[in-house]
Amino acid sequence: MKQIMKVGIIVLATAALGLAENWTGKLIDANCKPDPNSSSQNSCAPTPSTKVFAIQTADGKVFRLDNAGNTKAAAALKQDPTKTSVTVSGSLDGQMVKVDSIDLQ
Repeated sequence: MKQIMKVGIIVLATAALGLAENWTGKLIDANCKPDPNSSSQNSCAPTPSTKVFAIQTADGKVFRLDNAGNTKAAAALKQDPTKTSVTVSGSLDGQMVKVDSIDLQ
């Protein structure tokens, strides 16, 4: 019986990891409202003081990061503030990504 439980737990854990999705795009300040009169692509670029982040995909979709993702993004941005291209791995909950990992490029 204990063997069956162990196998079941392993199967469930593996299945949960398999549900992770990846998004590639640009890290942005989630609280930024772009100026419609500005043609600047960097109008919502994050700064060292940014606390709430989002990822904007190539097709223009924007997904906010959860609290753990905000912490990971801030830490990654502090290492190199010039990098804003990002790959985020996690799961989608509505329009928010529950972040497992962040890779700034």
